[in-house]
Amino acid sequence: MKSYSGLLSLALPTFGRAQFLDAFLSIHLPILHKYNVQLIISDNASNDNTLDVVQKYLNQYSVIKYYCNKQTESPDRNFEIALGYADTEYVWLIGDTYQVDEETVKAVLDTISSEVYDLVVINQSGRVKGIEPKIYIDRNRLLSEIGWHMTCIGTLIYSKDLLTKANYGRYNDTNFLQIGITFEYLADKPMNVRWMPEHSVIGLSVSGVKKTSWEDQAFEIWSKRWPNFVFSLPASYSLDSKMKCIMDHGENGKGGVFSFKNLIRWRRKNILTIDVYKRYHYYFPLTIQTPRFVIFLISVLPRVIFASSG
Repeated sequence: MKSYSGLLSLALPTFGRAQFLDAFLSIHLPILHKYNVQLIISDNASNDNTLDVVQKYLNQYSVIKYYCNKQTESPDRNFEIALGYADTEYVWLIGDTYQVDEETVKAVLDTISSEVYDLVVINQSGRVKGIEPKIYIDRNRLLSEIGWHMTCIGTLIYSKDLLTKANYGRYNDTNFLQIGITFEYLADKPMNVRWMPEHSVIGLSVSGVKKTSWEDQAFEIWSKRWPNFVFSLPASYSLDSKMKCIMDHGENGKGGVFSFKNLIRWRRKNILTIDVYKRYHYYFPLTIQTPRFVIFLISVLPRVIFASSG
């Protein structure tokens, strides 16, 4: 078998999800061991049995490197910490509620061993459609075509040079550190980014365990923080590419965050309320295609009206 020693690490930030972590390790460690891919676990001072789960695998798999923060940091800060422990040529940031199969791991390894890239991007459950495999050399095209998709943890494989030069401080506590460091690095240099849509990271399910959801923060993150973040990217990115990137995350059929179906569902769950509307309506034209007056009506109508909707 071809040697991939020193080529790739998986950086896995985790916090308080021992059951998901156990499932993640059981699926991925045999694959990572086979191809000599390092797994770096950055435990954000979990208060459950995360350490016990890791110790179960430590004696069997030498590819594991486990670190535990002295105190709980913000998610963005733990991403930075996890990425900082890696010493390989490339680092793949992935969450403990995602999984990749052996075919995808092998494809990524073959890709990064054959040519030098700033970044490799894969799909997530095949959600990006109609954009063929390619090498991006135009930063605005990258941002406008798949920038919305690159928010998903598990889709980005970074070069060592990108991480060495990353401006983490600028993007801490934005919710988008993982792509902020990417687009800033690519802003003023010739770039070589490989897009591999035929390979995907997919969600990991654990029977009887519910994944923590960001839904109760959907309007804060995706109607306010997301456009503010994209507009803050360097001036070398055009306004048109920024606007398209922002809207694509909310557009049904792409990110789909603010699809009409989700607006109805969030009213039913009391996530969309008149108070939420008042707080965030200023941002809606940037992120939501549904007219504001319709969103207002949804927010004030009794939730029982939507009880039987899909």
